[in-house]
Amino acid sequence: MIKILKQYRISKYIYMISLLVLLILSPQFKSTLDLQLLSTYNLLFLFVTFIHFLTQKDKNWFRLDTLFILGFGIVHFQWSIMLSFSGIEPVHFSRLFSNSLYINYGTWLSTIGIIMFYLGYDFLPHKKNKTISYNLDNNKLFLFTLITFIVFILTAGSAFLSGNIYKGFGGQTAGEGISAYFQLLSGISILLLISLSFLNVEKIRNRTSILSIAKIDKKTVSLVTLYVLLFLSIGDRGEAVMVIFTVLILYGSLIRPISFKYFIIMTIVGAIFLTIIGLGRSSTSDNVLIAGTQKLELNSYYDMTEELAGSARTLYLAVSYVPQYEDYFYGKLWLANFLSIFPLSQNIYLQLSNDKIYNLASTKYITYLRSGENATTGAGTSLIADIYLNFGLYGVVFFMFFLGIFLKNLQNKMNTKESIYWILIAGLCASSAFAMGRVSLFDPARIVVWGLIIFIFLVKTKRIVK
Repeated sequence: MIKILKQYRISKYIYMISLLVLLILSPQFKSTLDLQLLSTYNLLFLFVTFIHFLTQKDKNWFRLDTLFILGFGIVHFQWSIMLSFSGIEPVHFSRLFSNSLYINYGTWLSTIGIIMFYLGYDFLPHKKNKTISYNLDNNKLFLFTLITFIVFILTAGSAFLSGNIYKGFGGQTAGEGISAYFQLLSGISILLLISLSFLNVEKIRNRTSILSIAKIDKKTVSLVTLYVLLFLSIGDRGEAVMVIFTVLILYGSLIRPISFKYFIIMTIVGAIFLTIIGLGRSSTSDNVLIAGTQKLELNSYYDMTEELAGSARTLYLAVSYVPQYEDYFYGKLWLANFLSIFPLSQNIYLQLSNDKIYNLASTKYITYLRSGENATTGAGTSLIADIYLNFGLYGVVFFMFFLGIFLKNLQNKMNTKESIYWILIAGLCASSAFAMGRVSLFDPARIVVWGLIIFIFLVKTKRIVK
């Protein structure tokens, strides 16, 4: 069966037939929760996902598409699968699904989106490795990273560095004031250092063990380890996860494939560890790990992803309001992503245009829909909600297809190593591959642009073709 699917690439026809089935079984825009219909959409999602992985030629499982699908599936399908297959409801069902009349449509929309992603991903053929290597001088980049990291620590403030933000004692999640920019610069530079460490022929040569590579580039490993431990110690999982995923994706793509068995083991162990960090960070105890371990109670197989799955509510809220009460935004809700590339440009735009900040990003707009202009906490967003608010159903079809092509292109560039710039973009995007399901489509724009600028000014490269 596997050989037949790979030889004739009938996966594309399966995806097209699945889309046809979805069109036939399209729900009303607003309808009572239908568990039978919901089960059909969920089964289609699971089936096409199985076909996608079955037909991939890449032996490495720590890929961009794998992590994206994992995160996307949790956000857009976990609770609908729980409801339709097990009858399990979220603890705060009324709050999470306050717009339950749109669950059928939201799940249908998400299923169309993921199938279009698979079609886009298969649009480009898989490319194999080439013998291209690089000699890189990243000494200036390392110094820049070290300086920005030190300045970030000095300016972050005690409320952030002590983890008080998670204990209810105030502070900001990204430090305070200008420290947020230094944290962003040091974070981007860390990702660049990781990418370049895996590419540098003088350091890697014929080594395939991640430990042997670590021994060669000790200063980068030390700085990256310090960076990860700092954020884990205060309970900030996001930055640590970004770095770890970047390491694993680049290692699996550039050095040595990571098998399915090890992918599953690392995913389960990582999920448990991050759950412990999340539980322990609100404790007044000094040790996050001990506090989290004492609180850990896994009563079901979905506990570890319950918080992430809650992002589904943003999709139901989005479709409940647009276009019934307000027209599609036609790209305006992506404006904040592009303005963020230029420091202070968003404030300048708001002053000159007298526009509202919630009209510039889907995260802000969905928060506004839920809590008004004076919201104290953000509601977040989800990928399908973000695209839908801007261009509706047709936008989901087009941009999810585009995203599939984009991620496949990045994966191919890592496999062939033919363009260092594309590999760096892949490394920067790898940091947020798992989180793409719960953010704006163009959320990585700033770190990609800033990362390339930092690389161009601070790193000398020499391409070697054997």
